[in-house]
Amino acid sequence: MLRSYKDDREYYASLPKKRIGVGVLLFYKGELLIVQPTYNPAWILPGGTVEAEESPSEALQRELKEELGLNIQAGSLLAVDYVSNRDVKGEYMQLLFSAKNLTEYQAQNIRLPMYEIKDFKFVAVEKALEMLTPIVSRRVHSVMLAQEQGLGAIYLEEGRPFYDPLRLAIADPYSLPKT
Repeated sequence: MLRSYKDDREYYASLPKKRIGVGVLLFYKGELLIVQPTYNPAWILPGGTVEAEESPSEALQRELKEELGLNIQAGSLLAVDYVSNRDVKGEYMQLLFSAKNLTEYQAQNIRLPMYEIKDFKFVAVEKALEMLTPIVSRRVHSVMLAQEQGLGAIYLEEGRPFYDPLRLAIADPYSLPKT
């Protein structure tokens, strides 16, 4: 049976809601910045949740300021990752951005708020892939391989490539010609 709505407001209010998260790959001297939140023993990328009436780039800038004391703007979009409702987080979309490499001054002046982030490290990407949560590790790995292939921004589901040529490139990095 078709449902009717009295107006656009009622219709749009009935639609499902998805959270949007943002993250960033921040490098200093070739090493990736990872953070450990106070609410979880796992390591993740800097970033957070997009608030109401806030753009993803604004959210990333706000989160980096709140979490690390850094004034950094988002660079290019690297990935959009759909994450299903598999745990207490519910389903959400995660956007991953690039940013300029941190300067010596920025890296030496990271300040952690006691209430949200308890630690941070700069580590080689290979080490980060071991330390990050499984889904974040897959996301970073997929993005790094896509960047090596010159593919630009990619779409992922659960950190895994959705686009078949990228799946092939990840399985066999020599299967796609370099552009």
